[in-house]
Amino acid sequence: MGTAPGPAPQGRYYIALDGARGIFFLCILSLHVLEVWNHLPLPSILGLAYAGLQWSWMAVDMFFILSGFLITGILLQMRGIRYATRTFYFRRSLRIFPPYYLVLALLAVWWVWEAGSFRAMTEKSHLSFWVYLQNFYVARNGWGDFRPVTHLWSLAVEEQFYLLWPLLVLMLPVRRLWWILIGLFFLAILLRVTMVLTGFSGVAIYVLLFTRLDDLAAGSLLALIASSAAGREVLARWAYRLMLAGLAGVAVIWAVRGKYWLLDPVVQMFGYTANIVFGAGLLSLLAFRDNGWIVRALFVNPVVRWLGARSYAAYLLHFPIAIGVQRLLEARGSEPFDGILTTWVITAVLTMVLAELSWRYWEKPWLSLRHRYQPGKAQAPSAG
Repeated sequence: MGTAPGPAPQGRYYIALDGARGIFFLCILSLHVLEVWNHLPLPSILGLAYAGLQWSWMAVDMFFILSGFLITGILLQMRGIRYATRTFYFRRSLRIFPPYYLVLALLAVWWVWEAGSFRAMTEKSHLSFWVYLQNFYVARNGWGDFRPVTHLWSLAVEEQFYLLWPLLVLMLPVRRLWWILIGLFFLAILLRVTMVLTGFSGVAIYVLLFTRLDDLAAGSLLALIASSAAGREVLARWAYRLMLAGLAGVAVIWAVRGKYWLLDPVVQMFGYTANIVFGAGLLSLLAFRDNGWIVRALFVNPVVRWLGARSYAAYLLHFPIAIGVQRLLEARGSEPFDGILTTWVITAVLTMVLAELSWRYWEKPWLSLRHRYQPGKAQAPSAG
């Protein structure tokens, strides 16, 4: 989710992936708006919408797959470049840390205000967010008593993965990377099944790195496949088949369970994998096929591309905004139906305005510092 718009594998730029980011974000925003009101009885008119939006959590898997694809693609381009490791971490730090820590600092004021004491900042639950370990805290203690920050667990998963993965991509032969990724993919599935069967918390299974590795590994595998023209042709040819296979898996689970929710044990054992198959097909469709007007209208229109380019800051900001707006509206006596619609509109507008301001006046100035650390001259790439 912290993936910046930019070149994809082998220097190609896939314009539709910016739009995909925007649509994935809107799915998550809509789900979270309903979530902040779900402590009250929802009107029957919203029952169907809520049932449909419960599938929106799949957008988190899409973000993970997209992140693995784009970041691994960048790393493959950097193989054989002098000082590649330092260059990658420097540039990623400029992209990820300034917005994250700015939002966290602002939310720290909220923490202290709600707790009525500065001692709240020294609690383990709060400190974990400053070092990207919040997913471990959530896994152990649940979503916690300060909900406005708990959506940041997904950023912890990504940063933990990218502590080591860049080193492997830049140092190991490509043939070894294939086996590592395949191993990680099946390890995550095995861990999830084992944890479900042994009674682990569904929240822990949802938020821990090792149970979500298959998303990031799948995206990275797509980047390896896309490193050759023949691989891109294969992905283009299989795009619809993968999407249909993933959707079929989701439909079967939904038919059997009567729902498709992220904490359902059957979904966690098998549905997460179906999401990945669908996501791999969707990414292949958007990146490697000449698509018709419907796909272009959805994923290449200027609005969703604009939002996709600002989706990182938007993701950071939207949930605390939705919670704040909901609390104000409920205190004013708003009914759930009116409150949900009003919360969605206000949250969307405020999030987009603040994301644009963040992009212009905070993120871009930091990103402009990237030129201060340029890669050295190319060296002979590793064998494999």
